[in-house]
Amino acid sequence: MLAPAPLRRRAVGRIAGASPSFGANALAADWDCCWLDGRAVTGLDDWRRIVQAGRMADVSGAWALAWTDAAGALRLARDAIGERTLYYARAGGGVVFGSTLGAVLDSGLVRRWLHLPALAAYLSWAYVPGEDTMVAGVNEVLPGELVEFDADGLRRSRLWNPPPEPDESGADETALTARLRAALETAVRRRLPVGEPVAATLSGGIDSSLVVALARKLHDGPVAAYSVSFGEGPPNELAWSALVARHCGVPHRIVEITPRAVLEDLDDTIAQLSDPIGDPLTVPNALLFRAAADEAGVVLNGEGGDTCFGGPKNLPMVLASLFEGTLAAGDGAFAHEANYLRAHQKCYDDLAEMLAPDVRSALRDQPLERFVARDLADPRWRTMVQRLQWINLARKGGHHILHKVDEVSAPCGVLSRAPLFDRDVVECAFAIPPQLKLRGAVEKYLLKQAVTDLLPREILERPKSGMLVPVEGWFRGPLAAAARERLLDGLAPRGLFDRAWLERLVAGKLGGLRPRHGVKIWLLVTLEAWLRRVLD
Repeated sequence: MLAPAPLRRRAVGRIAGASPSFGANALAADWDCCWLDGRAVTGLDDWRRIVQAGRMADVSGAWALAWTDAAGALRLARDAIGERTLYYARAGGGVVFGSTLGAVLDSGLVRRWLHLPALAAYLSWAYVPGEDTMVAGVNEVLPGELVEFDADGLRRSRLWNPPPEPDESGADETALTARLRAALETAVRRRLPVGEPVAATLSGGIDSSLVVALARKLHDGPVAAYSVSFGEGPPNELAWSALVARHCGVPHRIVEITPRAVLEDLDDTIAQLSDPIGDPLTVPNALLFRAAADEAGVVLNGEGGDTCFGGPKNLPMVLASLFEGTLAAGDGAFAHEANYLRAHQKCYDDLAEMLAPDVRSALRDQPLERFVARDLADPRWRTMVQRLQWINLARKGGHHILHKVDEVSAPCGVLSRAPLFDRDVVECAFAIPPQLKLRGAVEKYLLKQAVTDLLPREILERPKSGMLVPVEGWFRGPLAAAARERLLDGLAPRGLFDRAWLERLVAGKLGGLRPRHGVKIWLLVTLEAWLRRVLD
């Protein structure tokens, strides 16, 4: 069955169903801004022709498909980059599937059991990478994957793979710059609603700034930029975003985010997520989408620049690969993988102390490092920068960034679109050799070269600082009582965590050089809300 379309500008609604009740020769699609052979995909008849021709791999854009053949065999597929998704589980003699994990759970055919390896992954990454989910027995279709169910069982295959790593010696910087600029302009133009108002998030960094600049250059309707502010005191990037807005000649809307607003919206926002995402920006993102919905039905964002073009978040992991002597004792055969997990600066090094003994015991034979080893040993990539690009695209892009903005924007009635995750842009990024992504101390070198005429020099040359949510101060001040209640009264009784460790966390007494109490509290507050509102 096909869910109704709840959004103002979503072409089709979310997918939900179960085999065999889905029926023979049935097809359901959830898509936005899709093209094949230079033409827009506009309706279910187009998708039927695409499926019959076996050309799903050639479609660019955000899409997820579920269909059956004449014999009732079920197929599930997801776009190359992971802008839409599907979840599935074997249940009741068949398969239940849906665009959200909640739809699968709401079928009543799946047990609501927490998947402990996914819990450990969430605590280490702040999201759940890969095909596993937080619910035991429920899996997610991977970006660019086809999953088939028939009489022979389950088969998984790739619909799309990234281009191979380029030869560094033959790089033509001028040609690559021109190709990238053309891809960026096409990606933004395709995502603009013709003649209608469009909004764009603006942090003042290179990624969101170039999207705003291109939108203003290419759009035939009004463009407004939206930034968030956490009030006086915490550092912010409003001076940079205001500079870009003035330079591009667009109105600049400031969305004030208070700790009280975040607390009031926390449960409802987390309830929209299939798997929990422990990014402190999740609720501010939702509040920004709600504000922008009054003005526009499409909100562009600059997500994907760090993922594809060698942003600063890659540097700790590159350094981790170079300085293995900094490893903690006991990492053993998984030393390199441990350093990779440690570079995320979440709870990886706390797992042995924070988890309850029976949880640690259950995880003993399923180490996170084994999962990481598959990615870090991928034979397709020669360099760490290129390997990280693939890992960040396949894992963080498809299971964190795109998942988050799609699910928290949907209840607001807007479509969130990410031009820098456009398939052509991504393939262009893979054609750029590592030294043109990270060039000495210059991050995203070629991306900056491609947009030098669009932005002020101050924006192109400034170091990225990131949009930092002041959770450290919030959990020491206005949200301290809420954190204590949710962790000690809500989370601790579930038996997943050591209560004494939780008490030290909320008291700010973990110790160490960088205990990052606020980040860890946010991870666990998000988890508590997700367990209560989604799993329960």
